[in-house]
Amino acid sequence: MEKIIVKTGIYSFIVSFFLLVAFMKRIESITDVEGMTSSIVTPYPEFFFNIFRYSAITSIIAVIIAIAYLFSMKKNEQH
Repeated sequence: MEKIIVKTGIYSFIVSFFLLVAFMKRIESITDVEGMTSSIVTPYPEFFFNIFRYSAITSIIAVIIAIAYLFSMKKNEQH
């Protein structure tokens, strides 16, 4: 059971990290009330810190879901 939880945590972190690197935008466009558009570029250190943070959150959620699933399967086996 612990092996499954550890693998879930590691793989979900890696997969979410690569997906966020591929699809998270570093440049945001903001439009004023007057219709003027400006762009905000996130610096690389802050960008990768955000990706790391979101990956860690995703990994924690995946581990919690895996634990809940494993306990529910264990409870069903006992009945």
